[in-house]
Amino acid sequence: MYMLITVGFLELHCPCIYDSIRKGHEAMRILIVTRGTIPGCSGGWTTPLDLLQPDHEVAYVAALGPPGNYHLEDVPVFALSGWLRFEREWPFLNMIRLKLAGRAFSRHLLNALREFKPDLTLCLDEYCARLCMDLGVPYAVRMHSRPTELHGRELERVLQGALFTTLSPSVDIPGYEVLNHAVDLKRFLYLEHPSARRVIMVSTLNHMRDPELFIEGLNLSCLTGTIVGDGVLRETVRTACDRTGGKVEYMAPVTRNKLPELLQGYQIGVACHRKVDIIYQMKVNEYMASGIYPLVMPWTHLASEAPSLTMTFKTPEELASRIDWLANHWDETLEVRRRGREFVLGKYDIHEPRMRFKEILDETFNEHNLNRSSGS
Repeated sequence: MYMLITVGFLELHCPCIYDSIRKGHEAMRILIVTRGTIPGCSGGWTTPLDLLQPDHEVAYVAALGPPGNYHLEDVPVFALSGWLRFEREWPFLNMIRLKLAGRAFSRHLLNALREFKPDLTLCLDEYCARLCMDLGVPYAVRMHSRPTELHGRELERVLQGALFTTLSPSVDIPGYEVLNHAVDLKRFLYLEHPSARRVIMVSTLNHMRDPELFIEGLNLSCLTGTIVGDGVLRETVRTACDRTGGKVEYMAPVTRNKLPELLQGYQIGVACHRKVDIIYQMKVNEYMASGIYPLVMPWTHLASEAPSLTMTFKTPEELASRIDWLANHWDETLEVRRRGREFVLGKYDIHEPRMRFKEILDETFNEHNLNRSSGS
């Protein structure tokens, strides 16, 4: 029933989308809607663009990052104005704050739809998907991370209302297809450094990523390094780095096309995360494609998939110990680094998810299949 209503809505009110359905999925205009992505540097920027480009024209509606309408890496970005984000909690009227923020983002999304005129709206989280559903905008879902806003029946209602839904590997929702959370690893230059001198962690700076563990552990080690990223803990991280006297430096995030060049200056890469069952951390694959030795936590995907290609830690002291060992035994890790690159290029190659996503678009937007799904 929902699909029948959706098709009627498309034909009457969104002729550009309906025409795209009739023509097929080639060269579509896709509007990505996300509340948690920082344009230019988040995984929610890198993975969808690598998945969709160069086949499709892509634009973003975002609630984070620099405000305003602009182009970043030749991608149109519609970022909500800072004063409309209502980011700080209100002590007594927090529910009103959340409603105001939701209404502001809804109006912002509608403006972007009018300006970009997409063939497909692709939501990266359940919040944005529900927003589209409430607005009567046909949408698809690519769940980038675990749901935090909706659960149970409400989450299922939103996912079932989508034209299609795919999940990233760290999202466990039964009944929906998991599509590898891959990037174009061939963009990264593999190097074999003669010694280990510098350590890096590229990360969103929030409590779950535990950036302070990295700073403390690196400060206890014999090497120096950098933490690269942005997020709610940016100022906390900057202050913690200042206290190390220059041993750990903070760097603002770089765009996906500049990250490969940045990684060339480092030999050891770290991925931190608070304890969960299992977490897929894309940065680890990027480290390994660059010839960087990865240090991860026991619940990072690499620790279970290929434990011989990494070392794990849980505390700052353990991280410092692993860094010191690598600094003193670097030559012994060459074969591991070579095998690491082969592993990620094979298991996380972008070609397979790209081809599968093309199939999903074809299955969804093929006129015969759509009419059959709608009961006509």
